[in-house]
Amino acid sequence: MNKRAKTNRCQLLRDCVCAAWNMVRMPGRSYRGTLPPADEELLILVSELSRHVTHLAEVIGERNVRFCPQELAQAREYIESQFAEADFTVARQEYDVDGVNCANLEVEIVGASKPQEIVVIGAHYDSVAGCPAANDNASGIAAVLSLARTFSKTRPDRTLRFVAFVNEEEPYAHTGRMGSWVYARRCRERREEVVAMLSLETIGYYCDAPGSQKYPPLLHWIYPSAGNFIAFIGNTRYSQIVRQVTGTFRRSESFPSEGGALPEAMSDIGRSDHWPFWQEGYPALMVTDTAPFRYKHYHTPDDTVDKIDFEKMARVVRGLRSVVEGLVLAE
Repeated sequence: MNKRAKTNRCQLLRDCVCAAWNMVRMPGRSYRGTLPPADEELLILVSELSRHVTHLAEVIGERNVRFCPQELAQAREYIESQFAEADFTVARQEYDVDGVNCANLEVEIVGASKPQEIVVIGAHYDSVAGCPAANDNASGIAAVLSLARTFSKTRPDRTLRFVAFVNEEEPYAHTGRMGSWVYARRCRERREEVVAMLSLETIGYYCDAPGSQKYPPLLHWIYPSAGNFIAFIGNTRYSQIVRQVTGTFRRSESFPSEGGALPEAMSDIGRSDHWPFWQEGYPALMVTDTAPFRYKHYHTPDDTVDKIDFEKMARVVRGLRSVVEGLVLAE
């Protein structure tokens, strides 16, 4: 190898390392050590989240178009009732799937100074077949309901929407009948300016044991081996929103967190309701406990309420309050 070729190869390697570092480098530091004692506010939040997850996963249970359409409708009605209790008017985006009426549910707080700029906080309420889906994704819906109640009496600068999506799971994932894609397409057709979208996906399971966290290839060299953190996952195109959200969470909540703005070629980073927003050209990310990379009960009948660590989940939701505040604040 001549000197010039060797120099070019070394430069390419440095560029690759630099690019990879930028994908995973996030503002601030992940919290380490013993979690602070739970205060009264946190315990109230624990009770609220537990109530929502229990109703969806135990009282209703499996909920999907193909096998449990009545239960899917019951979940929709429950979510609507909780939005209404927080003094929201619920808008349904209805469409038909295999003869079943399906609906995304949206509530909105119109922004005071920049109403045309929209922040969407969403989660899916359907379940995979044969699964009560406490973590995937009653946990995400519980967080959406809690955050909506928190912000219901506020007047943010930007417009804030909370959305419960239908049909995230197979066989509708990544198809035109996926509820979040139906929603994101309408946003694009209306030329709406969605400046950030957060998909809350499977956020209730945490484990401190070394080796409890798995990863797609190579990432285990970068991230922790214990599955005790919340993850903020996006793509390289919208890396700025990942860094902003991760940084805000770390400044506001004493809880382990990791972030990554990774290549879309890593297909696992697109396994939720943020993916359709990418397809429509909107910045979006997933907030997750990493689901099957940590949670052995993922998509099984054992995804039940007793597997959820509600106190840790409450700390995540409390941190997300600050994240949402930061997103709806006009610069």
